[in-house]
Amino acid sequence: MSQSQLIILFAFGLLAVFAEILIPGMIVGILGTICVIASIYMAYDTGARGLGNIFILISILSVPLFVFLWYRLASRTFAITASEEGFTSAGGLEDLLGKEGVAITMLRPSGVANFNGRRVDVISKGEMVSKNARIKVIEVRGNKVVVKPI
Repeated sequence: MSQSQLIILFAFGLLAVFAEILIPGMIVGILGTICVIASIYMAYDTGARGLGNIFILISILSVPLFVFLWYRLASRTFAITASEEGFTSAGGLEDLLGKEGVAITMLRPSGVANFNGRRVDVISKGEMVSKNARIKVIEVRGNKVVVKPI
């Protein structure tokens, strides 16, 4: 194999490893690594020791560069930039405190209830409540609505 073909194989391998940073999937990176290793081996095998040494030097120097580029790209791509401040998972349930409704499902002890056309997941104080029973909200904590039968 000529030196220009070895250089092309080595460059293709480095480009494939770099492409793996941008498009993860491992196959392209593995093929690129194989191309780099094969070009280094063939350079020494054909007697081009100087070219083999240059390939090894470039390979050693490119590893920290690729790690740095991957870190920069990953930190921008996968970083959470939105603030979670002020977020509530279930808002507006406090207005149900003291209201009466109807159990849509049997509460064993949790189930679904209807409060003026609004379906809400509820939990009883441990007792089972039959379907279509009248219930009253006695406690609201976050998204937990506690009811008792009337």
